[in-house]
Amino acid sequence: MEEELYNIGVEREGLRCDENGHLSKKPHPEAFGDRMKNEFISTDWGEAQMELRTPICKDTEECYEKLSEITNVTLCELNNQNELLWPYSMQCILPKEEEFPWGNYGKNTELHEYEMYLYEKYGYKMHCMSGIHMNFSFKPTLFEKIKKEFNNVPEDINDAYLKITRAFMKKAWILMYFFGATPLQLDEGEMSKISLRNTEKTGFSSTKKLKVDLTNKNTYLESIKDLMKDNTINAPTELYIPIRIKSKDKYNILEELKKDEIDHIEVRLCDINPFDKCGVSIDQMNIFVLFIIQCLIEDEENFHGYDYKQIAEEGFNSKQIDELIDELKFYKEINEKLELVFEESIDKYLNNITRKQNNIAEEVIKLSENEGLLNGILNLAKNYSKQAEEVRYKITNHPMLEPSTQILIKDAITRGINYNIIDEKNSFVEFDNGKIKQCVIQASKTSKDTYIFPFITDDKIYAKKIMKENGIDTPQCKLINNRMSKEKIDKILKTIIGKEVVIKPRTTNYGDGITIIDKNSTYELLTDAIKYAFTFDTDVLIEEYTKGKEYRFLVIDGKCIHVSWRRPTNVVGDGISTIQELIQKKTESEVYTRFERKIVINDLMINYLKEQGYSLEYRPKKDERIYLHKISNVSKGGEGVGVNEIMPDYFKKIAEKVAKAFDAKIAGVDIIIDDLNKNDYKVIEINDNPGFLSNEYPVEGNGAKIGIEILKLLNLIEK
Repeated sequence: MEEELYNIGVEREGLRCDENGHLSKKPHPEAFGDRMKNEFISTDWGEAQMELRTPICKDTEECYEKLSEITNVTLCELNNQNELLWPYSMQCILPKEEEFPWGNYGKNTELHEYEMYLYEKYGYKMHCMSGIHMNFSFKPTLFEKIKKEFNNVPEDINDAYLKITRAFMKKAWILMYFFGATPLQLDEGEMSKISLRNTEKTGFSSTKKLKVDLTNKNTYLESIKDLMKDNTINAPTELYIPIRIKSKDKYNILEELKKDEIDHIEVRLCDINPFDKCGVSIDQMNIFVLFIIQCLIEDEENFHGYDYKQIAEEGFNSKQIDELIDELKFYKEINEKLELVFEESIDKYLNNITRKQNNIAEEVIKLSENEGLLNGILNLAKNYSKQAEEVRYKITNHPMLEPSTQILIKDAITRGINYNIIDEKNSFVEFDNGKIKQCVIQASKTSKDTYIFPFITDDKIYAKKIMKENGIDTPQCKLINNRMSKEKIDKILKTIIGKEVVIKPRTTNYGDGITIIDKNSTYELLTDAIKYAFTFDTDVLIEEYTKGKEYRFLVIDGKCIHVSWRRPTNVVGDGISTIQELIQKKTESEVYTRFERKIVINDLMINYLKEQGYSLEYRPKKDERIYLHKISNVSKGGEGVGVNEIMPDYFKKIAEKVAKAFDAKIAGVDIIIDDLNKNDYKVIEINDNPGFLSNEYPVEGNGAKIGIEILKLLNLIEK
């Protein structure tokens, strides 16, 4: 297990806007649930300023990965309502003051009153600036290692954090190079060299300079109390300084800090990096960690610096650039001694500076000159939205997770539920809402199900027995095995020759080994199908064929959540391409490539096409649908069509009855129905591990948030 050295977390603010850059007036998206309870995706100022927060992470790599996934989920949900996340710290196009969308906090009048207080004091434009807040704390292992490797480090962690804040106030100008990214704004023609958001005139700050005593924890707390006493600020949250010390309890900061150690520090002067989808890059995170450590180990007698607000406005001179280079060179020493593996990031910035390449602010100016600031930022926003859509169903750094697990994680993120991937290969994930933890395997195996359930569903004979005992209509079948003599098998076959049957292995899934004979069977057809099924299992079922469409009913915690028609593998003609060419195009389509699906051309397919009078060289007419297989499993190229709205409740109740018979908390019930207006049906099987891709994201029709229902089942979110 890797040694954990520090904790890091990021809060990224950002305005919701339309495709033309106008601030959104729509409500906070319902997909994110209660903003007051969502630890990942909330609001900050007004209704349209989002705040994306990572959980506490063990290193910058994990932090960037979590922020990336939270960002992807957010952008996809915004795209659903034709919105973008404005990737720039300065405001997008704001409405008139009287039309500004204030935050909807429901019955929480205290939050509304505080927002109105800030509005009356600062106006609404200042708070519409967005930024990146970086949160950091040392693990004891790293803190002890720093004390051993360097001089001038306080023994007490509280004193260490206060020393960092004192150094930070002198050295904040250095971060302007790495994090300054707002040289321009849309209106009023204001400009700076580095960061308007951090300038004296235009920046985000209190109405007057705040005097905060950073000598020790007590003087820090007392100075905040004094500021509140004379009504300079209303609460510790209004302490708009570039760095703050924080407690574990974010709502009772003063009380907690008084009785307990400082939990972490929060750095607030970082602009959004418009050239990174997450608003901050992994290189910036790495440099930030090194900068904080440098603040800790530097001799206080050497504390000196420049006014970061002045640097933000005027930029860097040659002397300051030389000092930046010296700082980065010292980061190399810190990195080596503490084994932080940040050398690549250090070298990147050293090369940029020595070769006089553009910093972020200069890139913004270049973007504005080429495209105009509004169009340039909007184009970035649209590109990030497109990138997020391309990985809508994916956890990008964990491609081995099976599809439903990836979707479950995505749904967990929308509600602020943290996840920890225990075993990617087996899709074993731990979910944590801060109060309880639940482990899930392959999105459906949970602590709520009985141990025996998967074994029962795998045995189709025993599963049929349970269904019959509970009054559930299921196809009749006969069982044969490869230990039977040919004479005995032939005797059974004589009773079914001429009938329509389905031949399938007893225990396998995913449509493997199944042959559907939906016309008068012959001895040859039957023996070939049995031989094929025996390649997957030693026991084979010969089941009566049921005419109709196959539907997947997804039942969670006793309720049918969604129904999809399992449309068999098919291609749709374009009037030009052959069936073989259409198969190739389909396997190269977005959904197929995302989930690495394939449509395999084999003898079964060729024979089925032949039965219909086609070959692989046939060119279907435009919009002509050609079915390639009789079986409808998604793993074999079948696809889900959402039919929940048109499915009669009668059949949904049947599916719920099936799940109850097996005491199943998560189950896929497959039912064949020929006519939705009649009560005739056949339940062909129940699945303990139902992939729910086709229910949450059907190729046609409406889906349902299956992952949310599973999280409710596990008590990770409120029902």
